[in-house]
Amino acid sequence: MNPISNLEDKFSFESIDSPEKRKEALNEAIAMMEAYVKLDNSVAVLSDLASNKSYIFAGNFGSFFDIHTSGFTTIDSIWEEDIYNRIHPDDLFQRHLLELEFFNFLKTIPSEERLNYATKCRIRTLNATKEYQYILHRSFYMKNSSEGGLWLAVCLYNYLVEKTAGVNGIEGKIINTKTGEIFYVDTYENCVDLLTSREKEILVLISQGVISKEIASKLNISINTVNRHRQNILEKLNVSNSIEAVRTAEALNLL
Repeated sequence: MNPISNLEDKFSFESIDSPEKRKEALNEAIAMMEAYVKLDNSVAVLSDLASNKSYIFAGNFGSFFDIHTSGFTTIDSIWEEDIYNRIHPDDLFQRHLLELEFFNFLKTIPSEERLNYATKCRIRTLNATKEYQYILHRSFYMKNSSEGGLWLAVCLYNYLVEKTAGVNGIEGKIINTKTGEIFYVDTYENCVDLLTSREKEILVLISQGVISKEIASKLNISINTVNRHRQNILEKLNVSNSIEAVRTAEALNLL
C-alpha cells in the first residue's frame, strides 16, 4: 500500500519556471545523473515535479531491479512504481512518511538552503531470488525553480554496506550534506500542524466507523462541510482513502 500516493498535490503549489528555462536546466541535470550512476553504480530516479515525469538511470546496481540501460528511461509519473512494488509494504509506508516529513521540514528553511539536505534510510526490497534484502535509499532535491520552489527530486538506490542485525525499522534520517549534521526522524515534528483541530476531530470519528451523515449531526455542521474536511484531510496527508488517512495520521502522532 502506498499511503502517500499524491504528493504531487503539494508540488502543484510550488513556483515553477517557464518551459524554456526548465528544459535547459533539466538537460543539465540529466547529463549529471548519467555521469553520477557510472561513478556510484546506483540506480537513480530523477523526478521532474513540473511535468510529472521521471528519468531512470542505472549503474551496476540496476541488475538488482532487472534494469539494464546505457542511457535512461522515461516514465510518465514521479513515482517509480516498478521499484515500489518490490519494497516491503511496511518499509514503503515508513519511507513515504519520511519523505512527507522531509518535504515539510524543507518548507521551514530558506529556499537557498534546501538543496543541502537529503534523506537516508534502509528498506527491505525483493532481490533477484525473490527474497527481502536491505538496500540503501537516499533522496534529495537537485534544483529549485528560480523562485525557490522545489522542482527536481532525486531518489537513489544502492547496496547497503552497514550492518543491519538487531536494528528495527528503516532508520530514517535527514542529513545536512554540507555540515554533516544528522536529524533522526522518529517523531515527525514538522508534520504536527498538518491537520486542524476540526480535521483531527473528524478523522477520529472516521476511525471509529462513523459515517459522514452522522459526523455532521454530531458536530452540528452540514454534510457538505464534512465532505470538504474529508477531502482536505486526504490532500494534506497525501493519501487516497480514509483507511490510509487514519493509518498515516496515527503514524505521524496526529491523533
